[in-house]
Amino acid sequence: MCQEVKTSPRNYESLIKRESVRAMAKGKSKNKEAKETVQTPSQFGSHASMANEELTAKIGDAKQDATDPWRVLTDERGNYATRESVLDSQLADPLRCADLAVREERLQDLVS
Repeated sequence: MCQEVKTSPRNYESLIKRESVRAMAKGKSKNKEAKETVQTPSQFGSHASMANEELTAKIGDAKQDATDPWRVLTDERGNYATRESVLDSQLADPLRCADLAVREERLQDLVS
């Protein structure tokens, strides 16, 4: 059975004040430097405007597929490789949503 905890108005006011100060402290950023962010057209899809032509050119001809070539794109999490057929398809790209280790491994495999 729950018991009601009685607090005096004075204790209640000090509790509210402490919690509001704690909440304000959490909201402040210690790092004043602005982080560089990459603007993408959507949160999950891959788009041609995200292309990194420099890295795409490094993909060897032996690893490129003539019917659906690989493209290297850049989003807020870094570079990743995906197929050209998923660009601007208005669908989520599973290669973009993949774990960072998977993305890096696939990119290294294609570029090396």
